[in-house]
Formats: sequence, structure tokens, C-alpha cells
Amino acid sequence: MSNIATMSINPLFLRHDLMIELGRLEMAIEGARSEAPSNGSLDQLESRFAKINEALSRLPA
Repeated sequence: MSNIATMSINPLFLRHDLMIELGRLEMAIEGARSEAPSNGSLDQLESRFAKINEALSRLPA
């Protein structure tokens, strides 16, 4: 278990995973907007999108 704590995460894989999640969120946001524009889940999706986008911008290029 201590080996897991010392492992480093490859930024390339993290960037890839975050970009995939952004694409999924973007599709979910578009679907939520077309179904019910005033839906509360839309706010949650947009908030998550913003957080992931910010995390992505912090990763080294």
C-alpha cells in the first residue's frame, strides 16, 4: 500500500483523462439544455466542467 502513495501520476495520462471527461460533460450539458434549460443538474454539470477545465489548465503542457 505504501508503494501506491509514492507512485507519480503521468501528466500525459491525466491530461487525456480530463479531456475525455470534459467531452462527456459537454455532451451532458448540451443534452440537459435541450431537455430542461432551468434544470438544477445543469448548474452541477457546468460547475464540474469549470473545475475540470481549471485543473486541465494547471497541468504542464
